[in-house]
Amino acid sequence: MVLRLGIVFCIAAMTASCDAHNIAEGLDWWQSTFIYQIYPRSFKDSNGDGIGDLNGILEKLDYIKAIGVDTMWIQPFYKSPMVDTGYDVSDYISVDPSYGSMEDFKRLLKATKEKGMKLIVDFVPNHSSDQHEWFKLSEQRIEPYTDFYVWHDGRKVNDSYSMAPNNWIDVVHGSSAWTWSEKRRQYYYHQFVRQQPDLNLRNPRVVKELENVLKFWLDLGVDGFRVDAARHLYEATHLKDEKLVRSGPYNWIEHEYTHELPENYELFQSWRTLLDEYSRKDGRTRILCTEDYDTPENLKRHLGNATKPGAHIPFYFYLTNANLEQRMNSTLLNNLVLSMKNNFPQNSFNWVLDNHDRVRVTSRFFPESGDSWLMLVLLLPGAVSIYYGTEIGMENSKMGRDQHPLDGHGQINFNDDSRTPMQWDDTENAGFTSGRDTWLPVHPNYWLKNVRTQEQDPKSHLNIFKRLVALRKSPVITHGDFETYAPKTWVYMITRSFESQIIVVLMNIGSSVEHVCPKETISTLPDKMFVYTGSVNSGFNIGDEVIISKSDNTRCVTMRPQSGLVLSTSVAQ
Repeated sequence: MVLRLGIVFCIAAMTASCDAHNIAEGLDWWQSTFIYQIYPRSFKDSNGDGIGDLNGILEKLDYIKAIGVDTMWIQPFYKSPMVDTGYDVSDYISVDPSYGSMEDFKRLLKATKEKGMKLIVDFVPNHSSDQHEWFKLSEQRIEPYTDFYVWHDGRKVNDSYSMAPNNWIDVVHGSSAWTWSEKRRQYYYHQFVRQQPDLNLRNPRVVKELENVLKFWLDLGVDGFRVDAARHLYEATHLKDEKLVRSGPYNWIEHEYTHELPENYELFQSWRTLLDEYSRKDGRTRILCTEDYDTPENLKRHLGNATKPGAHIPFYFYLTNANLEQRMNSTLLNNLVLSMKNNFPQNSFNWVLDNHDRVRVTSRFFPESGDSWLMLVLLLPGAVSIYYGTEIGMENSKMGRDQHPLDGHGQINFNDDSRTPMQWDDTENAGFTSGRDTWLPVHPNYWLKNVRTQEQDPKSHLNIFKRLVALRKSPVITHGDFETYAPKTWVYMITRSFESQIIVVLMNIGSSVEHVCPKETISTLPDKMFVYTGSVNSGFNIGDEVIISKSDNTRCVTMRPQSGLVLSTSVAQ
C-alpha cells in the first residue's frame, strides 16, 4: 500500500537535494533513515598514532554529509582495555583516551547536529569488562555490587574440587562460559570471552545503573542506541544443561536457556519507555536498535506491541550471511527479501548488507558485485545500515597471522579482516593517518579504491553510491509500492512505483551474461526505460535508453556477470 498522507512532491529532479520534510512527510525520521556505521578505530586518525579517533570523524564530517548520510552510528569509544576493541567496556560514561576526550565527543555531536544529521551510539548491556569497577567490587563481595554479575559455586566434585555449573559455552570459541575466580572462590558467567563477564540483569540495581547510562548519553543529546548482543541479555536461573545436538562448536547446542528469553523483550520495552519520555519533551524521536542474528519471525518480538512498544529497528542480518558458497540465485535472494517483507510491519523494514562482524559483500561475492548489492539495499523501503567503506567498494583484507591483534583467548580475531582502515586517498597508509603505522594494515588496493580517486571519476563506485542515495530520498523510494521478482535463475528484480514514476532494479548475481526483458515479467511496464545508473561493470551510461520488451530485432537488456542496473520511466538527470 502506498502512503499518500499529505505528500508533497519535490519539483526538482530526482537527483536534486529536496527538503527532507517534503520527501518523507508522513514518516518519522528513523523509518527511512540511512545509517552509516563507523568503526572509530578504523575511520580516520587525527593525531598520528595509527588509531582512528573522534576528532578524525569530525574531520570527515563534510564527507559523511556529502554522501547523503542521515544518521551516524559510532561503535564503542568508551573506556576499555580493548580485549574486544571496545565491546569490553570498563566505564560506560567516559571516552577511552585512544579515541579522545568527552569534550571531543561533545564537539562531534554538536557539529553533527549542525549539519542536520543524527547520531546514535552503541549500548553494551549484556556484559562489561572485567576491569570495570563494578566487577572488581563484585569479585570482592563488596555491597551493593556483590550480585552485579552471575556467580556460582559450581558443581562439587569433592571437598577440594568443583567444576563449572553446567555445559553452557561461550559464543566466541565454544569453550566453557564459566571462569573460576580465585579471589571470590566462585565461577562467573560470560557468554563471550572471559574478560567480558555477564551482568546480572535480574538485579534491579544493575538495571537502574544501565538506565543511568542511557540517561547520561541522552542528556548529552544522542538520538538513540544500538543494543549489542541483544539475544544474550538473560539466562535461565535454574542453570540446567542445554541440549547437545552434536559435540563441537557453539551452534551444535540448543541455547534454549541462554537465548531469546522473554525477559529480553520486557527490557527492550522498558528502555523504549525511557527513550519515549525524552522524545515527548521536544518531539524528536530517540530510537532503539537491537542486534540479533535471528529470523524475522523472532525479531518481530523485539518490536513489542501497540501498548508496550519495544525496539524501533531490530536489525535484519540475513543479507550479511549471503555468499557464493550458498550458490545464491534469484529465488534464494527473493526469499531473503520476502522474509522481511512478509513478517515485519513496513514502518520497521530495515536492511543491513555489511558490518564489522561479517565478511564484506565484495569479498563474499566478487569485487565487481558491490554496486548491484547497494542498488538493492538502498532502494528497498525502510531504513538501511551501510558499513564505512562499502561506498567505495572496500574489500576484506588477507592479513598475516602476525598482523592480527589477539582476542581475549589469545587467538586471532578474523573479523578484523573487515575492519581495515578507511581508504581516503592513494598516499601512504591511504590518508588514514599521518603516522608511520596503522593498528591494522591498510588493504593493498588502497591506491585504486579510495575516496579521492573516486570523487574525480564520475563513473566510480562512490559517485554511483551518491546517485543511489539521492534517488533513495525521492518519493518513489520513500513512499512507493514495492514488488520483487525472480525472472531468471540468476537475475533478480525489484520495482518501486509512485504515481507515474517507476523504478526497476536489476541484478545479475550469476557468472554469465544474461539477457533480460523486464516487460515479459511485468506487462504494464513501457517498452523503453532510461538508465538512472549502472554499476561500474554494467557497460551502460546514465541516460541511456533501453528496450525492455522482447522483439525479433533485440535482446532487450544485456547484463554482464555481477552487474546491476537501475532503470527509470523518466529521463535521468
